[in-house]
Amino acid sequence: MPRKKIARLLPPLPLRSRLDEAAHKTERLTQILRRVAIKNQRDQPRAFYSVREIAQAYRVPLSTVSQVYRHLEQEGLITRVRSSRTLLEGRQFDRQVGVRTFVGLPASLSAFVTIQAYRMFFIRIRRELRLRGFATTMVFWEKRETGARDFAERLKAYQVDTVIWFQPPAFARELSEQLADLGIRVIGVAHEGVPSISCRYIVRRDQAIRRLILEWKERQGITDITAVRWKHRRTSTVEEALLGAVDELDVKTHFVELQDQPSYQFLASLQKTKTGGIIFASAEVASKLAFRAPKALSNLLHAHHVAFLNGPITMPFAKVPEARVDLVLVDWQAVTEQIVDDLITQEAFRTSLATTFEAQAELRVPLSDFAQDI
Repeated sequence: MPRKKIARLLPPLPLRSRLDEAAHKTERLTQILRRVAIKNQRDQPRAFYSVREIAQAYRVPLSTVSQVYRHLEQEGLITRVRSSRTLLEGRQFDRQVGVRTFVGLPASLSAFVTIQAYRMFFIRIRRELRLRGFATTMVFWEKRETGARDFAERLKAYQVDTVIWFQPPAFARELSEQLADLGIRVIGVAHEGVPSISCRYIVRRDQAIRRLILEWKERQGITDITAVRWKHRRTSTVEEALLGAVDELDVKTHFVELQDQPSYQFLASLQKTKTGGIIFASAEVASKLAFRAPKALSNLLHAHHVAFLNGPITMPFAKVPEARVDLVLVDWQAVTEQIVDDLITQEAFRTSLATTFEAQAELRVPLSDFAQDI
């Protein structure tokens, strides 16, 4: 909404006796702002006055305005978003129905169970969507059932309007075309792997990984490292970022591959490796080892300087060790809040420019403070 002089647009509050002044001001302010909101609505959401602006204009406490805004938010007239912003809802939002739209969240069942970062995205995005008036459904898929046509029918059956696809797999390319034919919009979120479709949001770890390697080299004197990856797996964006960092900083790197040997044997041999530090660049590898050989992994963490580039691990069958590790962490709350903000304002669909989120490095922190033992 254009910022006219607020006194010209907002009518004054009448004076009342001290006895009922507070209650009356709240009720009267609600009525005034409700009329102003309805009068200034357009088809699409637009900026509205902040809590502070209203409080200053009417010389009432911030708590009073917050109470009024809660009423208007429950009525579906406004939405309060991050950075103290307030949005006036568009006319196309049906306040009687009370649901903005139905969002589908496709998820790999195995990744959701085993990979903490993957799981945390869905926990945060579902909570944020529901708090802001969206209906959601998670639609799990497994590797053996990745037929695009069948999956499109499943999403259609749920009657979703929008799909938020986190780390879209290979079959998402064909599926997104079929969903578009059905009038279902797809928003991609690129995470660890190379996405199969164009993604509106991208999580990057390049800066955090570079900082981690620089810390190892300059402050701890580590000039040779061992990086663990999975044989026959496509190189991920995280591994590419690691390769770029070690090449730039001239740190010798030796890759070892998890193949078909038992996990405890692989970890035992890794523990005997003479190296300055060990890096797990693949969330899939780290999670598999944590599930299948938690004690051997715990021994490794106590014996070596270890870093997890995809965040903490989940150890369902053992207590998370107190060992200190290096982690590359993503603020999933900030990521999901931005995505939902953009859904409300339609910004998620209006621009072709991707929004990038940078991860942060947490160095020498207790793994038990971050990892989940379920």
